[in-house]
Amino acid sequence: MKMEMTKGLRKSVNKYGSMLKAFRGQGGGGQGAAAGGYVLLVFGIFLGLLAMIGSVLAGMIVFLIFGGPGLLLVLLGQSKHKKRMANYLEFYQQQTGYTLEELQEADRELMAPDAVMIGCATDRSSGTKEIVFIITKHYFLSVWPVQGAYLRKIEDIVAAFYSGDIPGIGGCRQNLFLISRQEIRKEGVKNPYDRGQYEGFENAILTRQRHCREVCNEVLDELMERAPGLITSQHIAVKGVKYNLLSMDNWKRDWAVILGE
Repeated sequence: MKMEMTKGLRKSVNKYGSMLKAFRGQGGGGQGAAAGGYVLLVFGIFLGLLAMIGSVLAGMIVFLIFGGPGLLLVLLGQSKHKKRMANYLEFYQQQTGYTLEELQEADRELMAPDAVMIGCATDRSSGTKEIVFIITKHYFLSVWPVQGAYLRKIEDIVAAFYSGDIPGIGGCRQNLFLISRQEIRKEGVKNPYDRGQYEGFENAILTRQRHCREVCNEVLDELMERAPGLITSQHIAVKGVKYNLLSMDNWKRDWAVILGE
């Protein structure tokens, strides 16, 4: 469903002045260690104060046992997160192959008023909504929990399709599958279920949602407006040869045939 920027995301964007940096700042990068450190630190202070009732020395020892490691974890976590945020553009450059100027242009488009934001309810009981995709004139962003965001120029996306038969643990799952030129350049990985080769990107948030197909169709409508030549089916035929884009004989060779390269 199309939606406005959530309050949490807006606060983060205002803090960092960048949509890409805001997504890179979510989770990971030392925040878990820092959070665990705070717990140990508070626990150490609490137990230390209790122990001081009997002996000041005992209280200090208890605090050092728990609070010392906690403080260390906090400092290490904060340092790691600070480094992660300072190098956020390097992360996106490695992931996309885009120049600094292209990433800055993507950021401007992602923060522009005409950027299309599509989300879904992440909590069925409370109806909490979360942005999952952002589509601009030239760029496509898919939220990547903990990592940051999967970013591609729309012209680099060669296939985007809904699939309800992606093999997975406990049976097939549904999702929007994205294949870009960046993925095609890599070596395909083997599907452990049917041994075919595949590669691409799935949104980890969307895969758990009841209204996955509806959200996927909404995204595909927006993408097809901007890229009419986009492949929007998992199963295609080229020159009489049938291909399953999630299970190919030879990833690079098959895509060279499909794209006529």
